[in-house]
Amino acid sequence: MNMGGEDWIRPRENTVEALVYGMKECDGVELDLRLSEDDRLVLHHDSKTEFGDYPECLTLDELPDYVEPIEELLAKKDFIKRWTEEGAFTCFELKSPHPSSGKAGGWFNGNEREKHMMKMIENLNEALEPIDFPNSSSVIYSFEPKIISASKKVNSKLKFSRLRPHIRSWGSWYSQRIIAAPSFLLNSLPRLMEKQRIEKSPMLPCSLQYLTGIESNISLGRSVGLQGKKLERLTKLRKGYPVYVWPAKSDSERMLLDAGLTGLTDDLSPNTVTLKSGHARWTKPATQPLDEEQRRELDQTPIEQHHSKIREMKRDVSPWHELSDSERINFISNWKRKWLWEREMDSLIKEISSCSLPWETPRLIGHRGTGKSHRNGSS
Repeated sequence: MNMGGEDWIRPRENTVEALVYGMKECDGVELDLRLSEDDRLVLHHDSKTEFGDYPECLTLDELPDYVEPIEELLAKKDFIKRWTEEGAFTCFELKSPHPSSGKAGGWFNGNEREKHMMKMIENLNEALEPIDFPNSSSVIYSFEPKIISASKKVNSKLKFSRLRPHIRSWGSWYSQRIIAAPSFLLNSLPRLMEKQRIEKSPMLPCSLQYLTGIESNISLGRSVGLQGKKLERLTKLRKGYPVYVWPAKSDSERMLLDAGLTGLTDDLSPNTVTLKSGHARWTKPATQPLDEEQRRELDQTPIEQHHSKIREMKRDVSPWHELSDSERINFISNWKRKWLWEREMDSLIKEISSCSLPWETPRLIGHRGTGKSHRNGSS
């Protein structure tokens, strides 16, 4: 629901402009990376450019102007400051090339796909080496099943996770989901969490379908959800294990955050101040957290006053990096109790500082910066 009335044009997805804006407006961003013909990591989601070329078959100079190298993003001081000094989070998604591109082994060579992932990880390691970011402030994930085995063969301090179920990176939105359907049906959300735990992944990225609607009831295993008994079951089974959910739509965003989950949003318009649920929208639940009194005050604000109230509170509420140590510990203690985090406080406190929060912290993340802006593509 748009109430602000500000002039705003959403930047093109996955561009430096979109990612810098998204990092400023919420708790972090998710971005997609591909490896160009000349081994440059570039910001691009789809398996082809808008001109029909495979990004992996073109050098950086040959790619369209809107495809930018990751170095241009990492040169932005505002982006780096939010990430390294203010507790914001970055999700790096590594994309495999389309099999028809001839890259990474084509259709059947799994060894070459693993090598491709290794090269991407090595390049990302090199790009991030000069940046002193907290251990719990970023994750690298991929739909490519070889991401975990590749990560174990590269010496890296980065944290890795698989996107499940596996959705291939080509074809239409509908064909992608049809191919992924058997995997979806065979794996409930609790089963996915268990697989991630076994792989020692720090979090689980997953689809909203596992938590809402008809789909949440048809996968084999124990069903969970965002309301009632299903939410109680989710909280008890999860024990604080981080789950990042896409898409965090206007009618589900607040439920996701109230459940202690992280949502990836496609809408960071400054005009979206009221969610479909009727709640005033707060886009920094982690990096500018509201205490119970502040949350109550915002929730009790009439809809017609949401814009002015949010603007006032953004000015007055202390951001995470300006809180005292005792205030930060108090937030974490309350969240641990509310969502049944299983880790002991001593372990959580080790991840708490002015520039970092524990892995379990629920956040709002800008998907591809400020949101998906193309007709194709999954998470």
